[in-house]
Amino acid sequence: MQIVKTVSRRVLSCMKILFKQLIQRKPMVTLQVEIDTQIEFKRTLSWWQLLAIGLGAIIGNGIFVLSGQAASIYAGPSVIVSFILTGIIALFSALSFSELGAMMPLAGSVYTYTYAALGEYLAWFIGWNSILLYLFGAMTITVAWSGYVVKFIYLVCDLNATRAIVQAPVGWNETAETFYVTGQTINLPAIAITIAITVLLIIGVRETAMVNLVLVVIKIIILLIFIFACCKYVNTKNYDPFFPTNLGSFSKYGVTGMLQASTYVFFAYVGFDSVATAAQEVKSPEKSLPIALIGSTIISLVLYVG
Repeated sequence: MQIVKTVSRRVLSCMKILFKQLIQRKPMVTLQVEIDTQIEFKRTLSWWQLLAIGLGAIIGNGIFVLSGQAASIYAGPSVIVSFILTGIIALFSALSFSELGAMMPLAGSVYTYTYAALGEYLAWFIGWNSILLYLFGAMTITVAWSGYVVKFIYLVCDLNATRAIVQAPVGWNETAETFYVTGQTINLPAIAITIAITVLLIIGVRETAMVNLVLVVIKIIILLIFIFACCKYVNTKNYDPFFPTNLGSFSKYGVTGMLQASTYVFFAYVGFDSVATAAQEVKSPEKSLPIALIGSTIISLVLYVG
């Protein structure tokens, strides 16, 4: 009986220690020391380079991939409202990130903020969620980019590459919301662009930011030309009904479909988190971070609606 009591006390003691570790927070004093003493990162980025990083992460995903899918599957023309609603929510998140990032300009982003406010366990959980978020974001962009490149090559030189090397073995059915086997082997263009960007990141964050800035400027110019050049071709009859009749499902048209599309396109806005992760490499983070976070969210919202 005495042995059982001793073992029970030790187990309880270990559990208490473990629980204290899980809820242990990192004080602001400790974070400030890390900010002041860590010299691995050089603060080389300006606020406009940081703004371009945010725009590069947000715009491409939503405009070139998600907007058409959200309109056709969930919302119809009311996808515009979905982007506005989601943009307002994302703006509130950007305001929170701005304040926290200015206080704690570390590369950990939301992981660091959670560690300081809620403890180690929740920070660990949020950190893994962020990894998954970036993983799915990168996969979505690279696969979409691959599809555009393959089609472009086919249109330019009539080279129809075998699907076995330009499509992944597993795909996602948007309508049925299930994975399916494509029968193909590998998506080489998607792998190639992933390797190329990885090499660019290894070379240096300043070089990456400059390349990203050039690409973002080109992308925004093209989008503005597209928006203004196509204004006279807009057929307003396509906006009637603005909220298409609900087809008996929460996620298929109607107001509920618009709300479902909001949850779908929010994935496009979370690119502003990439701004916060660069906090340790930007000059004057207390000023640059809010400008880049809020600015990229508002500019993206305007472009999405346009």
